Order: sequence, then structure tokens, then C-alpha cells
Amino acid sequence: MFVINLDRRKDRLMYMAAQLQNIGLDWERVSAHDMQSVNDAFLAGEINMQGQIIGMGRGSQCCALTNFDLYRRIVAEDSPAALILQDDVELSPKIASFMQTLDWLPTGIDLVQFEKYGRRASRRLLGPALGVMPVDGARLHRLFSRTAGAACYLITKQGAARILAEKPLLNMPIDHFLFSPNVSPLFDRLNVAVVSPALARQNEDEFGSDLDSERQKRRKGLTARLRRLWREINRIPHQLVAMTKGARWRDFNYQDRDQ
Repeated sequence: MFVINLDRRKDRLMYMAAQLQNIGLDWERVSAHDMQSVNDAFLAGEINMQGQIIGMGRGSQCCALTNFDLYRRIVAEDSPAALILQDDVELSPKIASFMQTLDWLPTGIDLVQFEKYGRRASRRLLGPALGVMPVDGARLHRLFSRTAGAACYLITKQGAARILAEKPLLNMPIDHFLFSPNVSPLFDRLNVAVVSPALARQNEDEFGSDLDSERQKRRKGLTARLRRLWREINRIPHQLVAMTKGARWRDFNYQDRDQ
């Protein structure tokens, strides 16, 4: 299990350390690439600095690079899978049971999102429940609609290797690249799934986000909104096929700590 943390954010590291100790999980801190010190030449090795489908600020670019570094470690160290956490994520204690064994993970599923991004109620197009989960009430579903957030997810060695072998110069934020079938070139081949209800969410009340200022600068104009609508429309045929195989639009919420 890896916790991505900027060297200058010791407050976040203390928060994660206390939380993971209470849950009873072993973890390793990973130093994040920092937008205050990284240079363009380094970023350009893996980021498309000229044309981006979805705009990426410098912080978002650094976030992606840190995730790619971890994929290389997973492959090099021959780890079956790893849970990757951002340092501002709030976790349900139930997530500990998912880390004790991977027996619950069906063959072929290479990417699992545990996070509910944002506080608003939302729905996802999810396939039928898969396998037997290690905690009561949790379900694993294939994902067939876009979602956001890369603050808590599990990736297998096979998934990491596929991304490293096939990814282009990245032209969208890492969460869209991993979890949005509308734009990701690898989504369908990663067989993305989500745990529902979600067992993680970003702690916006205490920390906000280091990327908030970037998001404010990139508020979607009319052109961007129309592009997003067009991608949603283009995805409908794939979603209809999924629905013939049992996928349904379902409520998607966060599992509160006291539930």
C-alpha cells in the first residue's frame, strides 16, 4: 500500500499515519513530484504539453507522474497488486478487509476504484455484482460510465504493465485516464470495477485540494461542455450493450465510518 505525499505536506502525512494505524494497515510513504520544483523537460517525457483533451495544470501533471512511478515499482517488484492512496483521503475501516487477501478480486479485473468523488449524490452505470466480498454489504461491479477521483484505488501488476506498455503521452488528468470510458484509451482493456458503497473519499473539509486553484482556472466554457456532451452521446451505444448484459444505473455513495 502506497501513500502519495508531498514533502512539504507533513500535516497530511500525520493525518494518514494516524488513520492507517487505527485501521491496522501497513503502508509506505511515496514522495510526490512537486509542481513547485518540477521542470517542463521532465514533465514532457510523459505528458503531452501541447494538446490535451482535458486540461491539466502543473499539479495534475505531477500527480500523474507519481502514479506512473508507482506502476513501474509494482511491475519491477512483481507485486500482484497495490492500493494507491492520496494523502487527503478519508477511509472507511472496512477497507482493511480488502487488503488482507485478494481472493475477492475476480480474474481479469485490473483496476478497482474504492473512492466516491465529491459529496453530491450520484449514479453510475454498473454491471451485476461480482464475486464474494470480504465485508457484508459491499459489492464489486464493472463500471460502464465515467467517474472521477484517483485518491484510493487498487491496480494489479497486469494493469500497471498494460498502462506502461500502451499509454500515449498523457493528455488528460490521471483520474480521467483511469476511470472515464468516455475519453480513456485503455479503460475497456483494464476491466475497471468499483466497490459500492465506496469506502473512501477526499477529506475536503479539513484539507481541500492542492489542485483546487487549478480547477478554478480551468472552469469549463461552452466549447468544453459541448465536447463533454458529445463524448457522453458517443458512449451510449456501448452502455446499451452493457445494459443488455445486466448493467443498470445505480446510486453510488460513500460508506460512512459509523455505518
